[in-house]
Amino acid sequence: MSINLGITDYLLIALLLMVVMCFPFFKKVVALLEIVAKKYLQTPPPPVVNDEKNRLMNLKLLAYERMIMFIERMKPDSLVPRTLLSSMTNREYQQLLIAEIRREYEYNLSQQLYVSSEAWIAITNYKNNLLTLINSVATDLEGGKPATELAQKILEKYIYADLKTDEIILLMKANLEM
Repeated sequence: MSINLGITDYLLIALLLMVVMCFPFFKKVVALLEIVAKKYLQTPPPPVVNDEKNRLMNLKLLAYERMIMFIERMKPDSLVPRTLLSSMTNREYQQLLIAEIRREYEYNLSQQLYVSSEAWIAITNYKNNLLTLINSVATDLEGGKPATELAQKILEKYIYADLKTDEIILLMKANLEM
């Protein structure tokens, strides 16, 4: 019995043999492509998380910097020379000082989002103690006297007052190192 094969039959046999012989090679190529695709498509980019942490740290750093500046600006030995106008009475000057302290504090209210609760409480207590110091000195003086007299009495009382300015600044610096 003889089998007559045409040219197409020979081509089909050759194609079949080639597919059978090359199948393991194609299988390995597909496996390598799957590995490469998984590696690059499923790995989340780490810099995004790192950038968010850096951004938050920068905001915290700026907040602590602003609050230290607030404390430094509100210290009577800085506040009084910057705001003193000799043409004012001591009552007018008292109101000016209180308004200045409150304005600075309100300007920095949003910083409490980035500083520790302990630091924010210390800052608020400092502000309140400073207002109390100014008001207590002002009540001891007559309203029509010159502002320079109130300024002098505030500075004198500040020297002996326990406002803990340096401790608050150290607390904020310590919170930054955490």
